[in-house]
Amino acid sequence: MLLAVAGLESFLNSAAFCIKEKDFCYKCFERKTIEEKLDFFLTKLNINLTKGERPYQTFKQAVKWRNSLVHSKPTFVEEMEILPEDDIRKLPVQHMTERKYDSYENLVNEENADRFNRDIIQIIEKIKEVSKINPRAQCVYKN
Repeated sequence: MLLAVAGLESFLNSAAFCIKEKDFCYKCFERKTIEEKLDFFLTKLNINLTKGERPYQTFKQAVKWRNSLVHSKPTFVEEMEILPEDDIRKLPVQHMTERKYDSYENLVNEENADRFNRDIIQIIEKIKEVSKINPRAQCVYKN
């Protein structure tokens, strides 16, 4: 799941590096969020992804999930006996700090991993198709 989001951002950065327009600032692009980077390409290439539907909605959820994972905060649980039938998500918790993100653990499953991967690859393929940029294949071997 994490690699899907990282792969998309890597692709967007690599594709942006291929832009040769005079007024394009790659250093400025690098400082943007992944959402801003994707929106840049969608606007530039006139690609219409409906923001309330897949694959864009999956992208938003994947980025939010990624942020909750990499910016997670410690959670302390009062010492207590946990029985096999207990739902650990309902245990009383005390957080060190206010959480900006939801707990990432609740989304980790095969279904979400598959959806994140498929939908993000769909976005990458659409950008490659419209832009004719394939940053992973920009060199050739000459004998």
